[in-house]
Amino acid sequence: MALRAGLTSRQTSSQLSKSTQHYQARPDMSDLHTLQAGVLDECARGDVLAWSKRTLAAFEAFGMPRELIRKQALQPRPRTIVRATTHDVLRLCNDAQENVSRHLLVGEPGCGKSMYLLQAVAHALESGWAVLYVPRCIDLINSSSAYMYSPSFATYLQPDIAAHMLQALLKVNGEILRRIETEGIQVEGTTVPKGSLEQVVQRALAEDNAHLRQLSLEHVIRTLAAQKDVPFLVALDDIQAFFMTSKYRDPDFVPLEAYELAVPRALLELVLAPPKDKESGLQRGAVLTALSSTHAEFPPSTELLKALQASTSIPDAPVPWPRLFSTVSCRGSATRVPEPHAYSKVHDTHLAFAQASAFQPVDVGQRLDRTEAASLLDLLHRERAIWTVPNDEGVYWPKLVESHGKYCFPFEKSWRSTAHVVAYKIVAHSPSPSALTVHQPPIPPPDVSIAVSWLAPSLCALAHCASCLPQ
Repeated sequence: MALRAGLTSRQTSSQLSKSTQHYQARPDMSDLHTLQAGVLDECARGDVLAWSKRTLAAFEAFGMPRELIRKQALQPRPRTIVRATTHDVLRLCNDAQENVSRHLLVGEPGCGKSMYLLQAVAHALESGWAVLYVPRCIDLINSSSAYMYSPSFATYLQPDIAAHMLQALLKVNGEILRRIETEGIQVEGTTVPKGSLEQVVQRALAEDNAHLRQLSLEHVIRTLAAQKDVPFLVALDDIQAFFMTSKYRDPDFVPLEAYELAVPRALLELVLAPPKDKESGLQRGAVLTALSSTHAEFPPSTELLKALQASTSIPDAPVPWPRLFSTVSCRGSATRVPEPHAYSKVHDTHLAFAQASAFQPVDVGQRLDRTEAASLLDLLHRERAIWTVPNDEGVYWPKLVESHGKYCFPFEKSWRSTAHVVAYKIVAHSPSPSALTVHQPPIPPPDVSIAVSWLAPSLCALAHCASCLPQ
């Protein structure tokens, strides 16, 4: 006890742990360029950019997909990698300043759809746009928040969700809301006085009135969509949630449809309203959405797929229907989705809404090329997420081939989850396993034969597929 007391008086436990030979300081990532206005347009593929403080504050206000929250928590400095598809997505946003558009990002699970939305949101924020970002539309229909029926609005209010969205809009777009003046409105005894949009939001948050908060939210969204001074980006992830039956129920325990809920209905107006519609359409900006197939309980609905099938089955479609359907029915999807046909049961209202949305699909499922994969691997090594030397082709190529070049889940997660990498190199001269030469390290692993047999299938696939990898 005396010895322990003596140690405590001189050094704390944290100081002792830092003085051991195994301690290493946090990786220094201060040399990363910060994502500022126009930087993404000038970057080459494979470049790494750190999120700015303003962007991180916006992500904290709006929220992020859970998988990306876990990934960001492992990064010494939150960052993103510029890919070839990043420039395609940003081009859509830049073109939307003149021509309003509604785009739907499609691709296999893990290809980076949510990350492209984050990059678009960051680009818009740094360029002075007004932004509304919903990272999980599923949270609006999964019965995870309080709700109440309003006869005056003829819908089910979600006061907590409306309050959170108002707070996020005020925190992220405060300067823009302060400049935009609006006339007062009144609906069934609920009044929103005239003034700036900032004052409208502040009054709604100051009063514990579900009707006022919902009316203020709808008024702010419609006003931002109607004005032409500032471009308005609406980014919605898991968009399929708006075209299906929700987990909420009415007093008779009958499931409610998504359009019967107040917040999804308000956002659905932006998706359904024709561009340049004077009443509720978006006048300047873009609606950028992403389709997800990683939720077993909320797969893409038959109604949405049927509408997409009709729009992508025409000649010269940007994304042909077979390609689009393969992204939601592939092996990585949480559940197998049947292909819609003439006798598929559909909900007429959901089908009409899906057809009216007129999404323009954008395929973002391109695989990693060698430059992007090498940049990602070097970044993980700098962050000490992995300890393997980045130029170790005996490990790099099998990982790239077995992941099929996908970005988030198979490739990066495979590296992070590797607890022990055998320190040897394998050189493949031909598809035949007998032609493999193994160079063992000075201290061989406990059982090299098991490791070689585990890597043999990947190496055979490497010999066949290396020539097919993108340059």
